Amino acid sequence: MNATDHSGGEGLEVRGLSVSLEGHEILRDLQLSVRRGEVLALLGPSGCGKTTLLRAVAGLLTADAGSVHWAGEDLHPVPTHRRRFGMVFQDHALLPHRNVGANVTFGLRMQGVPADERRRRVTEVMAMVGLNGYERRSVATLSGGEAQRVALARALAPEPRLLLADEPFTALDRPLHDRLVGDVRRILCDLGQTAIHVTHDHAEAFAIADTVALMRDGRIRRTATPKQLHADPRDAWTATFLGLGTVWQPPEGRVPHTGGGDIPTPWGIVALAASAGTEPPREGFCLLIRPEAVRPSGSSGIRAHLSDLRVVGDRSVATFGIPGAPPLEAYVPADVSAGRDYRITLDPAGVSLLRADTSD
Repeated sequence: MNATDHSGGEGLEVRGLSVSLEGHEILRDLQLSVRRGEVLALLGPSGCGKTTLLRAVAGLLTADAGSVHWAGEDLHPVPTHRRRFGMVFQDHALLPHRNVGANVTFGLRMQGVPADERRRRVTEVMAMVGLNGYERRSVATLSGGEAQRVALARALAPEPRLLLADEPFTALDRPLHDRLVGDVRRILCDLGQTAIHVTHDHAEAFAIADTVALMRDGRIRRTATPKQLHADPRDAWTATFLGLGTVWQPPEGRVPHTGGGDIPTPWGIVALAASAGTEPPREGFCLLIRPEAVRPSGSSGIRAHLSDLRVVGDRSVATFGIPGAPPLEAYVPADVSAGRDYRITLDPAGVSLLRADTSD
């Protein structure tokens, strides 16, 4: 297969899209752009409208308002099968009465591709997804990971302008999930394939995508790189959804400052001036306390109880609690023990200001 040409030109543009289903508004004046050659993850909680957006882009449902464009062309009059978009579904949607090769070649037959070219493309794409020689296998004999690879091969064989993937890895166990995410990222990059990948898993989105569109309540709230989202979540909802740490909001949304950038918290005074760069606002804000900010110490700091200790990857993660405050997670050395009290301090470098109001 040839790598997709993404040296220039427009890709996908979704403009002012609104969709209602059974009287309920699902998408509201939604805007989205995807450049050619870009892999964009559509990330958000269940029920926020991700799949509805994907179906509207594919032409599988009609919007109440707005438009979908590819390379400047309005796709409203273009039926699904003529949009040259490929789709990968969570349940694979393979044809059970056909073997693997027949499933992969299905879209090529629909396009009227000659037999010799079909065979060449099937052989090529099966090698790409790591399933050389599987063409005669029954789809009933495939594992979950193999079935998902076949579904990807089927979507890629017709060389789609845009690949749409709707939570394709959800049903897989974690080791297989992580391996397949890495493999698919490599394949998409090698092809220069434009893609929208839907997921509610932020780790998956960050691993597979160049850009992440964060979706909530039927709208795109922010589009940024994974690095930008991790470094600067901007508001409390985003930080909480991405699992970046403990979000603490001052009582009644207001904190009496001790002067300069110092903010009193249940865990002691946090001097934010150096890391924040500005005088903190006096109300309407909260603090993000990342795990790396929490430091167990010997004799200084606030006494906290280590209530839980677990291993995540190659790190020991502890949960510290004090009365009247939310629990704090911390990366700790291996010699700490659950059920004991420790004194903890907060490193300002791991504490940042966030907007508390996320209603818009």
